[in-house]
Amino acid sequence: MERHELNRMFDGLTPDPQQEWEMLKKLLQDGARRKKPMKNWKQIVAGAAAAALLVTGATAAAMPGLSQRLLSYLGVSPENAQTAGLLAPGAMAVDVVKEDNGAKLHITQVLRDRTSIMVLADFTAPEGTSLKMGDPDSEKVFIGSDGFYGGGEHYFMDEAGEKIDLRIYRNYIYQWEILEDDDPADNHLSAMFVIKLPQGDMLRGKAVSMRVPVGTLSYSVWDEETEKPRFVEVYSGDWSCDVPLPQKDIGWTQQVDRAVGELDGAKITVKELYLSPVNLLVTLGREGGENLSGDVEFHWLGLLGVKDIVLKDKDGNTIAMGDSQSGSGMIEDTESTNMFRLSEITNPASFQGGSITLNLGCGTVTIPLDDLTPVEP
Repeated sequence: MERHELNRMFDGLTPDPQQEWEMLKKLLQDGARRKKPMKNWKQIVAGAAAAALLVTGATAAAMPGLSQRLLSYLGVSPENAQTAGLLAPGAMAVDVVKEDNGAKLHITQVLRDRTSIMVLADFTAPEGTSLKMGDPDSEKVFIGSDGFYGGGEHYFMDEAGEKIDLRIYRNYIYQWEILEDDDPADNHLSAMFVIKLPQGDMLRGKAVSMRVPVGTLSYSVWDEETEKPRFVEVYSGDWSCDVPLPQKDIGWTQQVDRAVGELDGAKITVKELYLSPVNLLVTLGREGGENLSGDVEFHWLGLLGVKDIVLKDKDGNTIAMGDSQSGSGMIEDTESTNMFRLSEITNPASFQGGSITLNLGCGTVTIPLDDLTPVEP
């Protein structure tokens, strides 16, 4: 099975964050503990500014504030300064360090658009420690299941450092991804904390920082005896910390009020389109119809499929979606957000004057993108 197929399977089965934490805490039995934030957000932002001043030379001129590892993760080559420049306004260089059990976590980069957040970190254990995440040749290792599990709750905070209650902590995904490593058996690795939040507009103007849960470094293998996956501990500890968030939205948006059809007795409309260099977000409205439960809710959340979107730029070129739908979410019972990853980093401005065709479960609609404009800061 290919990795994208595994990711699609896991995304479909993903519990909400609290359920995930409880399940993993029980499996790992790592005794993970919550700790007080090591710094408040103002101190972190000050550190971020100092770190940003250290970026010099030609690389800084071409890709300000962007790590090459982050660009490589997104498939951007070092020579492609123009593409990197599309991402730079949404990136922040930070310098957040947390130590525990002899190991150090160093967070250096944050990239954000409305619907996703990526946090780049380096992890270093004591000299002589191996951080190899399993041996696929001798173990049935689940690719993509490795990361820092436990570490408490993930949440967002306002300027005062108070937790923001979104009331919609549902249908969003956060996970750690271990990045490719030239020497996976040494004492160092790089990782990405990735958030997919289809309801991300709820954070605009509110979220200044967020809590990143960083628990025991583990990976998952198939247990032949129990016929279930089990987690293998590589290095235990708790490196949870607070990280500042970039405030610039690198996306473009268009307000829409286009009726598409009916589903389960409800009128379905397209309300908004959001396009960043990385993601497409489609917001649907629902009016009337049955209560959202059982099959009705399943239909509502699954209206869009990645093969059912045709996105064209102003020159008529079609831009493909990624391998799978990145996530969907509910805002009460009247709106659904559907997030998709673009197959390549693309300039949203090139779609102004283009079009998008959506084939939903209740009908097909083509919307001109003549009014696509940058999101206000």
